[in-house]
Amino acid sequence: MLVLLFLGCLTACAVQEFEGERKVDPVAAARARVAIAAEYIQKGQPELALQHLQRALEQDPKSAEAYNIMGVLLEQDDNLTKAEQNYQKALSLNSNYPQARNNYGVLLFRLKRYKEAIEQFEIAANDLAYDRREVALDYVARIALMLNNKEKAYASFERLLRLSPRAVEPALALAQLAFDDKKYDEAGRYYQKFLRNLGKQRQSAASLWLGIRLARLKKDIDTIASYELVLREFYPQSPEYQEHLKTRP
Repeated sequence: MLVLLFLGCLTACAVQEFEGERKVDPVAAARARVAIAAEYIQKGQPELALQHLQRALEQDPKSAEAYNIMGVLLEQDDNLTKAEQNYQKALSLNSNYPQARNNYGVLLFRLKRYKEAIEQFEIAANDLAYDRREVALDYVARIALMLNNKEKAYASFERLLRLSPRAVEPALALAQLAFDDKKYDEAGRYYQKFLRNLGKQRQSAASLWLGIRLARLKKDIDTIASYELVLREFYPQSPEYQEHLKTRP
């Protein structure tokens, strides 16, 4: 998933009057062009986006925002080497730039450089002013799982659930982690929270299988039968259903 920077705070070029002469503030002009470039990227017009980014960097060669969006543009074009160079340039100009950290982390994730990626996501997630911390935290948690660091994954999913109390996936992930660690009461609590957050949406095969195993521990025959029915109806070829059949008493 490529995370674009939405530059809603950028406005049109700031113009100042000096002794009757109109002078354009180059920094503000560059920021406005970056905002326009971001819109062109979203509209699928990369050529126009590139023109505005090139002009922005002429106006303000130290624009971290321009380099960040240039990285996004190049990454969409699968020019990953140059995309990385632009993200690195953006961060060299402004190390306190969480969106560039997040975007760079996404690129590193694509390149399977997971240890480097998680570092970028952790920095972004720890920036209290960043309005997309939950995105960075989700990456931290999932990469931690991939690296078999369950403690970090658990802590990150917990933080994510505190940030987004109605989120579905973190609650399910915490239930699964607790179950795997044989903390069945805790797994049950997180699973119930998952169900509340899920509402009327259909469960996945994975969540149904977890629910069946939790119900088995409580000898809850009705829940087992109900979940088995849904699993058989909607996910008959799933590994979860096959595992259920093999382990059914």
